[in-house]
Amino acid sequence: MEPRPPAARISGNVNSFLQDLRFGVKLLLRDKGFNVAALLTLALCIGANTAIFTVIHAVLLRPLPVPEAHRLVTLYNRYPGVGVQKGSNGVPDYLDRKQETEVFEELALFGFAGYEVGSEGSPDRVTGIYATPSFFRLLRISPALGRPFTEEEAAQGKDKVVVLSHALWKQRFGGSPTAIGQDLRLNGAPYRIVGVMPEGFEFLSTDARLWVPFAFTPRQMSDDARHSNNWSMVARLRPGVALAYAQQKIDALNRRNLERFPKYRTLLEDARFNTRVNFLRDEMVEDVRPTLYLLQGAVAFVLLIGCVNVANLMLVRSSIRMKELAIRFSLGAGRWRLGRQLLTESLLLALLGGLLGMAVGYGGVRLLDLLGADQLPLGKSIRLDGFVLGFTLLVAVVTGLLFGLVPIFHVFRRNLQTVFRQTERTGTAERGALLTRGALVVCQVSLAFILLIGSALLALSFRRVLATDPGFRPDNVLAARLSLPRSRYADDARARQFIDRLLERVRSLPGVKTASLTTYLPFSGNNNSSVISIEGYTLGPGEAPPVPGYNGIATDYFQVMKIPLLRGRPFHESDTADSQRVVIIDQFLARKYWPGRDPLGAQLRPGLEAKDAPLCTIVGVVGMVKTADLADQNPVGQVYFPHRQFNPRSMHLVLKTESDVTNALRAELLKLDAELPLFDVKAMPARVSGSLTNRRAAMILCLAFAGLALLLSAIGIYGVLAYAVTQRTREFGIRLAMGAQATDVLKMVFWQGLRLTLAGLAIGIIGSWFLSRFLTSLLYEVKPSDPVVFLAVSAVLAAVALVASLLPSLRATRIDPSVALRYE
Repeated sequence: MEPRPPAARISGNVNSFLQDLRFGVKLLLRDKGFNVAALLTLALCIGANTAIFTVIHAVLLRPLPVPEAHRLVTLYNRYPGVGVQKGSNGVPDYLDRKQETEVFEELALFGFAGYEVGSEGSPDRVTGIYATPSFFRLLRISPALGRPFTEEEAAQGKDKVVVLSHALWKQRFGGSPTAIGQDLRLNGAPYRIVGVMPEGFEFLSTDARLWVPFAFTPRQMSDDARHSNNWSMVARLRPGVALAYAQQKIDALNRRNLERFPKYRTLLEDARFNTRVNFLRDEMVEDVRPTLYLLQGAVAFVLLIGCVNVANLMLVRSSIRMKELAIRFSLGAGRWRLGRQLLTESLLLALLGGLLGMAVGYGGVRLLDLLGADQLPLGKSIRLDGFVLGFTLLVAVVTGLLFGLVPIFHVFRRNLQTVFRQTERTGTAERGALLTRGALVVCQVSLAFILLIGSALLALSFRRVLATDPGFRPDNVLAARLSLPRSRYADDARARQFIDRLLERVRSLPGVKTASLTTYLPFSGNNNSSVISIEGYTLGPGEAPPVPGYNGIATDYFQVMKIPLLRGRPFHESDTADSQRVVIIDQFLARKYWPGRDPLGAQLRPGLEAKDAPLCTIVGVVGMVKTADLADQNPVGQVYFPHRQFNPRSMHLVLKTESDVTNALRAELLKLDAELPLFDVKAMPARVSGSLTNRRAAMILCLAFAGLALLLSAIGIYGVLAYAVTQRTREFGIRLAMGAQATDVLKMVFWQGLRLTLAGLAIGIIGSWFLSRFLTSLLYEVKPSDPVVFLAVSAVLAAVALVASLLPSLRATRIDPSVALRYE
């Protein structure tokens, strides 16, 4: 027999595939109950994976929207010996790294600031970036209109130029090109507009609306300003320069500087000073990466459980169709031909489930936005795109292969010649299929147990975080921020007078019980800490100096926030710029530096060996306050200064209120200064709640995925036992006819479900013990091997499994022996 030509073989394969596809579509239309259950399972499982992967792709995988973003790095100083794991940079750092290293193509120093934009009576507060002129060159982004600022414009007196965002340009100038060259009033001073950035340009996920030059002052550039870390730094590596090599060069520069400036060498070594160089993308997502990977792992478990469930359904259908397959085999269809038919059906089902999963994933992304996903780094770019849709189709195909191979394996290991001689519906069950289905259910239970353990640990941890005392009472406290521009409040006395008048007016507003101000509001996102020197205290060998939070406050602050005064007195109106310098410390500093002694009357200075800084006398001790994270277990202490001696320009008003006074507060502020906007107005409970967004979202999603896994596992157990009862109908009829009690039959079926559950629990306990180690960094006051959690989850899963076992068990007891003996 001559071999068929290639064209004929290809044509035959295509026709064969189309035949398989047509037959698969007929099965989809015929077995509606089976296919609806399978499609719903696949849509939920694949859709959950699509939603989480959409977030991961946008936050962790998609390149930053700048050319050659893989060469962008960030640098920051660290002082782990005093608890500063991630600091900032100083101007001398920028100058040194720019002039004395050759690993960077460009280096930029920048900071974020608020700017009052507009005229009297209608001030608008926007976020802006002040940066060195190298900023735009480094990002390789040019204004769409006009130009960036130049090196000459980054000098004191020449820095009143501004580049606008596309949105601010449209808002203020209606998109007119004539805006270039016009003046825009910022913080009460005119700035000449020189450029407009392209639409959609965003840096570090911040809604910056304008950019101005960073003009260094002589003080900022002096050696005395070393380690005055207030600014961020980003750099572009030269082509071919590795991150490790850049780190080596920065480390060498730091060592040279310690030799050049030995004044603080011992203290810096005790503080374990170093500079970290890290890829910008990695640094941006460092805090959220573990949570996102946790969620991806959770939905992967859900997908595996869904695969097992559909595999069980496919196995049931293949068992029911065994005679049909045997007939086709006897008519000449080979096992590979039958396997291809089954695989085509599985892939068709999986692809349809994947298409439905895309719709579920789209809805899931919208739900994740409600849970705060848009607040993640690069969270505003979260969307379903071609890459995500390709991932979804890949997941669908892999899923189809996974659950499709189970019935194929079952068909391949069967002796199809003997099918006609078996009475599989009326005799004892085909043992291989039942063992396979039982193994799949054990897998489901174990995976569900692992996911439930992780979810329960996160839920318990979240409950412990919620129960943590922040050190103050946020109820009925409203906080709002304002900033006094130095262009109009350069004189300290004028700034103090304005603050005093404002507090007087605010305290007299209807609905305000009392009011104060602070420069370091808890849970506001700002951070203000610096080193202090304690008079008469000698640092021990290797001991780093204290670096507590600095907080300038007005009288009544502790009363508004309900921070307990443990010793001494609060600040009085008599604590003015002309009176003795006073300070209040928190309990952490009192215990650490005055153990067993009274710190009242002791003295400290702001700064490190700053002999020109005034001595401040401690007049009070207050309770410890959480400032950024309720789960923070590494306090650094707080130092409070009276605002008249601290002379703040940026502050939060804090009000104890009986009603919403936001509009009245804004009106009073505009009466005092028509160009000064009030912003960041928010109740303190909302601020505390906002700090828990990531923890809350992770917990809610894991609990939702665990609930879905629990449901799928219960369905799997029920399906196995229900099928087993159907297969053993004749056997149970014979047993009942020969005198067996209904309870005996119930125990048989019930014990089968119990064995599957116990086997799954045993494997799940072992697996969860290992996998829960990865949760350690996400847990608060909860051990990953908490026995109470393991027992509770075991009880819940066992109860659900037993309920799922009970229904088919009761069905077995209702079998009529006379009907069962005729059952075919």
